[in-house]
Amino acid sequence: MQKIRRALFLFSCLIFASLAAFAGDPVPCSGDPDDPGYDPNGCNDVPLDNWLIILVIGGLILAAVYLHNKQKKEAIA
Repeated sequence: MQKIRRALFLFSCLIFASLAAFAGDPVPCSGDPDDPGYDPNGCNDVPLDNWLIILVIGGLILAAVYLHNKQKKEAIA
């Protein structure tokens, strides 16, 4: 279990250190909203939000820990 915790800690540190790479362009729709032809929904390449990526990674980590604990309990019984 100690090796799994160490690996998860290292993996999460690497992910959190590179979160800026996931952010993409901070202003995906350039232009002034006061312009007559401005379309805020016309952006095609909007990056995923950071919170969504963190949520998915957190869910995967929790699922791995849950499955590991479940397998460990079945081996004991």
